[in-house]
Amino acid sequence: MYPAPALHVVMYHYVRDLARTPYPRLKAMPLDDFRRQIDDLPSRYEMATLDSALEYLAGAYQPRRALCLLTFDDGLKEHWRDVVPLLADRGIQGLFFLVTGCVEEGAVASVHMNHFLMAALDFHAYQREFLRRVAVRRPEMARSIEGIDAAAACASYRWDTPEVARFKYFFNFVLVPDLRDTVVRELFAAIIGPEAEFSRELYLSWEEARAMQSGGMILGGHSHRHRPLATLDPEELRADLATCRELLRGRLCPQRRWPFCYPYGKHRSFHRRAVNELARQGFACAFTTETGINAPGTGRYVIRRVDCKDALPARPAFMAAS
Repeated sequence: MYPAPALHVVMYHYVRDLARTPYPRLKAMPLDDFRRQIDDLPSRYEMATLDSALEYLAGAYQPRRALCLLTFDDGLKEHWRDVVPLLADRGIQGLFFLVTGCVEEGAVASVHMNHFLMAALDFHAYQREFLRRVAVRRPEMARSIEGIDAAAACASYRWDTPEVARFKYFFNFVLVPDLRDTVVRELFAAIIGPEAEFSRELYLSWEEARAMQSGGMILGGHSHRHRPLATLDPEELRADLATCRELLRGRLCPQRRWPFCYPYGKHRSFHRRAVNELARQGFACAFTTETGINAPGTGRYVIRRVDCKDALPARPAFMAAS
């Protein structure tokens, strides 16, 4: 345990009753474990809101014990259906980050296509077919997976085997985005089905997001295209964040503060230019996936988080997705 006071921000992705879904092998937090966790956390922490967390970081609020803030990435429909009722019953505020392109355009982010293909198929068979299709178009790009630094891959995906971590690192950070998206969409359409239909089932609608706001939850941005911000040129970066901001403010109810969550979230996935652009676009703060706690003086745009697996008080029966 860390000495109080400190701000602990817990990060969630998929939270679902896995056994009752078509993808029981998806790396997710089982709903029963989530329920058990949020029953336990208030006994150990003061449950924070976005306002109290930012006031604490600014040195304007001194809690009597450590703070805990709950954050949920990707704007998934299960957050509305299953998570929000549990939080509302306990008077806990959650922060929910939307990939605005997925909500607005009926797209499925490539990273999520990858998750569901790995859950639907034998990993080795999927990896072979994916690399074969890449090699048809760019042989040298397919071979580049062999040169990936194993330590960097495992540090990014510590709940995965080294082989899976290497493939995820290759998929998310090494492959040329247009090539990656073309190949994964081909496989997704062939194995899982139409993208727009799957998107409607996977992600929140704007109406559901507004209802979450009415229930006391905070909505924020997770970019428009879910690409590492550090890989975007200045104009792409500006356009992505401006589109994300405009959709949030145009489609949702007014909020005093709009938070942001970096896609992928490690320090190499964003840079100072991204931080400056977020501030220019009016986002109040930004959350990383760097592990750790936060103290007064922690920068508002580099807030660290703890994976939900690490915050579970008893036996963990799940693994995080990223």
